[in-house]
Amino acid sequence: MTVDQLRVIEGCFVTDSSGCHRYDFWNEQALFDGSPHTGWGSLSRNDPQAEYLDIDLGSVRVPVKIRLQRRAVPVIRTGFPGTIRVIAYPEQGGEKTILTADGISVEAGEWFEGELEPVSTRRVRVETDGVAIRPSGKFFTQIMQMQFLEA
Repeated sequence: MTVDQLRVIEGCFVTDSSGCHRYDFWNEQALFDGSPHTGWGSLSRNDPQAEYLDIDLGSVRVPVKIRLQRRAVPVIRTGFPGTIRVIAYPEQGGEKTILTADGISVEAGEWFEGELEPVSTRRVRVETDGVAIRPSGKFFTQIMQMQFLEA
């Protein structure tokens, strides 16, 4: 299904993350504000580390696609994850990996789109890894927008 045939799940919010809260515009709740000028960032680290976002979809839904937008700064080639894993927590219990994507390459300002295995859930975890080292010698994950879509 194309994005045009799907609906964005409204009311998503982050319940926990490995990110930082240094600024109002660099906060995990900004992932769902619809603006390409605000977003989520991890802490600046000396060594690469997997990052995570725990997300409540607002109610029980069946997401079939995830979209993540890269920061629209062409000179910054770092920050966007090379690997994304999405885990759903079905209502009946347990957990299920509904997407694993490796070798992700997205141009500045563009969207990564991943097809999710359909699972009825209210909670998901998005795990990211594989950010490149910055010229400063630090590792820092940045995602400007996130969307979950349903049929």
